[in-house]
Amino acid sequence: MRNRPSPMRRSLRRMAALLLGIFGTLAALSSLTACMGTIHRPEVERATAARLADTGGSLPEAHPPQGLGFTVLQTARSNGAQEAMIVSSGNWFKHRRPAQAAVLVRHPRGLFLFDTGLGRHVDEQFAVNTWLDRQFFGYGEVNPAADQLSKAGWQPERIQMIVPSHMHWDHVSGLADFPQATVWVTREEREHAEHGHAPGFLHSQFDGVQHWHELQFTQGPYMGFARSLDMFGDGAVVFVPLSGHTAGQVGMFLTLPSGKRYFFTGDVTWTIEGLRDKADRSWLLRQILHIDQDEAANQACIVQIHQIMQRFPQLTVVPAHDENVLQGLPHFPSFQE
Repeated sequence: MRNRPSPMRRSLRRMAALLLGIFGTLAALSSLTACMGTIHRPEVERATAARLADTGGSLPEAHPPQGLGFTVLQTARSNGAQEAMIVSSGNWFKHRRPAQAAVLVRHPRGLFLFDTGLGRHVDEQFAVNTWLDRQFFGYGEVNPAADQLSKAGWQPERIQMIVPSHMHWDHVSGLADFPQATVWVTREEREHAEHGHAPGFLHSQFDGVQHWHELQFTQGPYMGFARSLDMFGDGAVVFVPLSGHTAGQVGMFLTLPSGKRYFFTGDVTWTIEGLRDKADRSWLLRQILHIDQDEAANQACIVQIHQIMQRFPQLTVVPAHDENVLQGLPHFPSFQE
């Protein structure tokens, strides 16, 4: 006669079955959201491939001056979420904590920030959000860029320009810490921000800006983009339009004297996996939050950057919040030249 399992053993078996069910459900959900987030835009891919073919298969000529370099000032990290929520091709079992950072570019003709990260007044700026938005977008300990510079003996007045990739709250929180700087944004981006509202745009962050400059793409095609702006006329710092996430988001190509090349892509995606896998943010998250001003336009940017990465693997692509990519870059006071 067979012995019946003890109550404890039966409980352990039920628990194991429950855990297997949970893991199976998560795995299925991961596969489903990955499929829903993968971008299939053949017409965009054909057009992008044709534009990239016009580049002749080589990176644009540049003459970066000696002394040009950049560094990252990480100001905070978000409370985070499961990777599959942040990017549809991600893992449900991996927790990610995207970073908020500023990029300091040192050019002989000017010292500027690309984004500011979280600033000295972020807590009071952020307080206008609803309880739910504060949970979604919460952040950890803050180390403002202005404080990092001051601690190293750099006067904030040395920062002559700030070029936000876009004007969402976690990219322009530090504007008030550099009141002397001229803020370069496109007309479309400034209008979007001025007519926008929390949680994306927090007016307390930019209403007090004293010096604005309209960023205009006055040069022609660059790396498959129809228009561009060569900041200093030497090909070292080139801005391109990346509209979609916001009305006037911009990306920055940076070529160093060493020959190393970088492409800072703002919030087209939050992780490098999104660009590598041609994957949007998770379908579920996009239903909960209105993330992109024009989702189709942003997805076209994802496709274009994905193709650039495939054609030019020597180019280092840097999404603004990818904590893993940022970790591999120089952090202030060290510079990459």
